[in-house]
Amino acid sequence: MRYAWLLSFLLALAFAQGEREAYLMRFDWAWRLVKDVYYDPTIRGVDWDALGARYRERVARARDWVEVYGAIAEMYRAIGDDHTRFVPPWQARSLFGTGACYPLPYPEAWKAPVPEVKPPGEVEEEGEFFGGAEARVVEGVLYLRLPDLVAEENYAVLERAIAEHGDEVVGYVLDLRGNPGGVVFEMARIAGLFVRGWLWRLVLRGVGVVPEPTLPFWGRPPAEKPLAVLIDGEVHSAAEGLAGGLQTSGRAVLFGERTAGNTEALVPYCFPEGAVALVAAGVLAPIRGATWEGRGVLPDYPTDPDRALNEAIRYLKDARR
Repeated sequence: MRYAWLLSFLLALAFAQGEREAYLMRFDWAWRLVKDVYYDPTIRGVDWDALGARYRERVARARDWVEVYGAIAEMYRAIGDDHTRFVPPWQARSLFGTGACYPLPYPEAWKAPVPEVKPPGEVEEEGEFFGGAEARVVEGVLYLRLPDLVAEENYAVLERAIAEHGDEVVGYVLDLRGNPGGVVFEMARIAGLFVRGWLWRLVLRGVGVVPEPTLPFWGRPPAEKPLAVLIDGEVHSAAEGLAGGLQTSGRAVLFGERTAGNTEALVPYCFPEGAVALVAAGVLAPIRGATWEGRGVLPDYPTDPDRALNEAIRYLKDARR
């Protein structure tokens, strides 16, 4: 009996040690990712080494995966750029579904055992909630409201509405007002509903300039009728890239006011167990010309954002005549 108790104790100790090692490996990859790819080498003036040391101690004392991912997410929020964030697996599945993301750029991450990370029973979710795209026909125009460029479900809402109502309308209004942005993949997919080709370039730290196409970038898009896009000063990041790309390609006219001029390119990196790190890895710019960073995207028809929808509908109906 005594030896059985000792064996059970040693097995439990080994299991706890293995869990702690898995915790620390995830933390180290998450910390290193920002150090390696964040667009600003100074990380906005944050002492990333000191911050990492403090949060690593917390992770070493963590009792479960909820505490581990919570500590990493808190460390990412300390950067303070309103873009970079860390999403645990149980939230990443609901937000991104099967959406594409880059694998962690560390070979050892894909050789290590993948831990079984079970969703918590009840956890108070922090941060923003994404999704909720809307589509309806208004005065013969298909109105498409896109609240963010994170949730994969938004694309499906727009794609279905275009397929169902495209033949009966004179044009489309894509409402980006208040859109905080999101990931480059979703920007490229949404743009691909209206136009195809090379619309942007990414200026990435340590990589240089990378051309970015719509997804897909060949063939005819499903929505070819005239397009108006609504923007305001609360449009950020990839949403600015979406509006600017549609404008500079000649595919859309823009109504409203200048966007925020905050065009950090948010790139998702997948962890083996399903967590996702969203890291501002560069700056988004049109395929030719100056970046929108610091200056924003200018509307073709400046107007009060509250009146932008009515003016866009009037424009589309007049364009038909």
